[in-house]
Amino acid sequence: MPVLPEKLFLEAVDQLVNIDRDWIPGGDGSLYIRPFMFANETFLGVKPSSDYLFIVIASSVGAYFKSATDAVSVWVSQEYTRAAPGGTGAAKCGGNYAASLLAQAEATRHGCDQVVFLDAAERRWVEELGGMNIFFVFNDGSMLTPPLGTILPGITRSSLMTLTKDKGIALREERYSFDQWRADAGSGRLREAFACGTAAVVTPIGTVRAPDGEFKIGNGGSGTRTDELKKALVDIQRGHAADRHNWIHRVF
Repeated sequence: MPVLPEKLFLEAVDQLVNIDRDWIPGGDGSLYIRPFMFANETFLGVKPSSDYLFIVIASSVGAYFKSATDAVSVWVSQEYTRAAPGGTGAAKCGGNYAASLLAQAEATRHGCDQVVFLDAAERRWVEELGGMNIFFVFNDGSMLTPPLGTILPGITRSSLMTLTKDKGIALREERYSFDQWRADAGSGRLREAFACGTAAVVTPIGTVRAPDGEFKIGNGGSGTRTDELKKALVDIQRGHAADRHNWIHRVF
């Protein structure tokens, strides 16, 4: 696919927001914007397309998760994988979402809000949720998030990494095994875990389930660091805090 010029992208978003701005709900609501591209060349055969359509759609939205508690439960898929090295895991590709649907249905059957995928090679290393990145918070104040490669370099993930640096929080991009996740939760070394994404923003993970049992993280609810980072990010998004990194694009 061709790289879309930034000026054209922003112009399209500006025009749609101006048209739909009255639909944005008050309070915690948002206008969720989804730009996308798809191939539309008139051609019968198998090859990369020469023509594409760029479209922006939007919808007013509330909270992404409808959990009765402030933290979500996740199912660790050990049968299905989302992406493999050399594949499309690091791209915002519709096929990645399609690949997550069976695993998400499995998670729902086990009473969980979301699915967590392990790596395709060893089925050992935690990668990401169905459509969200994941962070871990330890008892020494440090944090960890899985490295890029087969996971999406989400903008919310990137923003949170910048905020942790601003706050002087030690953050590592390292592989983290599911067995270690369970052991650290049991010992108390792991205090918090949270998912992040455009729609989910920052969502605490309270319960982790797998075919061989389940465990809780901390008190099973949100944690101090999770709440701190969520507030810092949302305050910038809503104009309640200074935007030191020029993230905000104002629509007039």
